[in-house]
Amino acid sequence: MNEIINIKVIQKTIGKEKRRFVNARELHKWLKSKRQFADWIKDRIDKYDFVENADYFIPVHNFVKGFVKRADGLLVDKKTGQIIPIEYVLSIDMAKEIAMLENNELGKKVRKYFIKTEESFKQVMRVALENPKFVNQLAKDFKDTRVETKEYRKDFTNSIKDYVAIKNYGTYTDMLYQFLFAERAKEYRGLLNLAKKDLTRNTMYEEILFIIGSFETGLSGELEKEYKKKGKPLNQQEFIGVFKRFASTKNWDAYKKRVRRIMATYDQELRNIKHTKLIDYKKEFTNEDIKSLLGDKSSNK
Repeated sequence: MNEIINIKVIQKTIGKEKRRFVNARELHKWLKSKRQFADWIKDRIDKYDFVENADYFIPVHNFVKGFVKRADGLLVDKKTGQIIPIEYVLSIDMAKEIAMLENNELGKKVRKYFIKTEESFKQVMRVALENPKFVNQLAKDFKDTRVETKEYRKDFTNSIKDYVAIKNYGTYTDMLYQFLFAERAKEYRGLLNLAKKDLTRNTMYEEILFIIGSFETGLSGELEKEYKKKGKPLNQQEFIGVFKRFASTKNWDAYKKRVRRIMATYDQELRNIKHTKLIDYKKEFTNEDIKSLLGDKSSNK
């Protein structure tokens, strides 16, 4: 059996505890049960005494208005009378147990997948608890990326030294940070409560570092072009003009959204920090984020 399991696991904070959950319908699909989903999940819950709001919950009850529950247990839209499929969100412990209840090789494989996923989450959360400022350095390639992007930073500072008349390095860096993640360096450092000795970029996630570095080295090339075109160092307004033109190219919209999603999501989950300017970019924290953070390219064959 060479099928690669890839079931989405979501982390949510319940009270003060971070717990992991799985969509029951997705689990049913991966287990390839021949039974109808509704019959399958109800049988598992009734037969093995799983408890609502402890082992699983039904989100439509808690988050959606306009539905009523009939005597037969079905959910109905009050306006249209349409029956709404019931969704079940299972704790990862319940999901592991249900996988084993299938009593076949696929069920065992799914259970092992959940065990490995849970171990990865716990590994990251332990580091986040002990050393949240530097949890970003868990990434396998962090050190290499940090060294590489130092060269990009050097390109940028050299281009200011060579091609720009006003050497406001801090101001220009803040322009970049505000463009990508809507915070100046001082704001970011304040949120993370960094000490003077802490280097700002040592606390940034690997992908964010790479995007910042790519922007800096690309902007360096544009500054050089403009310098050669004018035949003299650029004043500050001319620098701002080059920056805005370079930043307005369409590909940076995608990179900017990616940076903001990572920062808003990872920092809230791993550092208990909310970036108020990025609140709309927060998304669910999943096993895919854990894999990305750890650089996990392995399969579960």
